Amino acid sequence: MKKPSPRSLNIPTIFLLLALGFQAAAQSDLILDKAPDEIKKKDGWDFLLTPGLNLSLSSNRSVIGQPEGLSMTVGASVSSGARFRKGPHEWRSSLNINELFTRTPTLEEFVKSTDIVKLESMYLFHLLDWLGPFAKINIDTVLLEGFDARSEPVSWVITRSDGTTDTRSGFHLRLNDGFAPLTFKETAGFFASPYNSTPLKIEGRLGFGGQHVFANDALAIQDDGATDTIEVITLKSYSQAGGLVEVGFSGELYAKRLIYTTKAEIMIPFLYELNKGDDRDMLDLTNIEFSASLSFRVFEWLSLDYVFRAIRQPQLLDEFQLQNNILLTASYTFFKPEEEKK
Repeated sequence: MKKPSPRSLNIPTIFLLLALGFQAAAQSDLILDKAPDEIKKKDGWDFLLTPGLNLSLSSNRSVIGQPEGLSMTVGASVSSGARFRKGPHEWRSSLNINELFTRTPTLEEFVKSTDIVKLESMYLFHLLDWLGPFAKINIDTVLLEGFDARSEPVSWVITRSDGTTDTRSGFHLRLNDGFAPLTFKETAGFFASPYNSTPLKIEGRLGFGGQHVFANDALAIQDDGATDTIEVITLKSYSQAGGLVEVGFSGELYAKRLIYTTKAEIMIPFLYELNKGDDRDMLDLTNIEFSASLSFRVFEWLSLDYVFRAIRQPQLLDEFQLQNNILLTASYTFFKPEEEKK
C-alpha cells in the first residue's frame, strides 16, 4: 500500500490531531463521566463581550523550497451580542469583527489578510419551544480599506464599470474603501431547533428575503495569468430577492474544551436584474455561504482556533472566495450568557 504523503494531511486534519494531542496531555478529570445537565434558558437579558488577540509565527532557515525569514500574522477580534427572552418572544443580536495582518519574508510589510465585520439581529416567536416564525437582518462588510501589495513592481489593467480600461503600475493598488463592499440582507420565514444539547445543537431556517450589495466601485483581482499584467475588475452594486435555506450545527465536547460550529446558507434569487448580454439564470446566480470553526481551549483565556469561510456571490464576483486561518487566540470574556440548570 502506498504511504500517504504529508501533503495529504489537510489543515483541518492537522488541527484535529493537535487538539487530540493537547487533550491527551490534559488532566483526566476533563473527561465527562456523565451526560451534561439539561439547560433551561430563563427569561430576561443575556450579554456577551469577548475581545481577543491573535498570533501566528513561523521561521525558516535553510529550508528547501521555503523563503528565508520570519512569517508573522497578528490581529484582533471582538465577539459580542445581546439576547432577550420573555415568554414566546425572543430577540438575538450579535456583532463579530475579525482583523488579521500578515508579514512574510517576500513582502516585508504587514498586509491585511482577513477583514470581516458581521452584524445580525433576529426576532423569533416561539409557537413551540423549538419552532416558529422569525425575521432577521444581516450586514456583512469590511472595516478597513484594502490594497493589492506586491514585492516587485507590476502593472494592473483595470476594467471600469463603463467598459473602459486604464493601467496602473507600482507596488500597491488600492482596491476598496472601508465598509465596501457592504451586503445587507433581510429575511422572514420559519425557524426550527429540533435538537438542543451541549454536545450538539441543530438549527434551521427557511424563508424569503432580499439581498442588496453596495460595491461603491470597489476593485477585485481576476487575473487569468495569460499576460504579464494583472487583470482587475470593478465590482457593481445590485439587488436580489429569493428563497433562503440556512442550517447550522454547533456544540461543545470534552468538558467544553473543544468547541465547533458550522453554518451553511443558500439563497436562490427569483427576482434580479442583469446587464445586457448576461444570460445567467437563477441557478447560476445562487448565493452560497459556508463557515466552520474548531476551537480547542488550552486554558480559559487561551485557545487554538481553526476558521474556514467560503462565499459565492456570483453577481458580485463569479468565483468562490475562500479563507483558512489557524491561530493562537488570547481572549477575555467580560460578559457571557447566564444559564440555569433545570
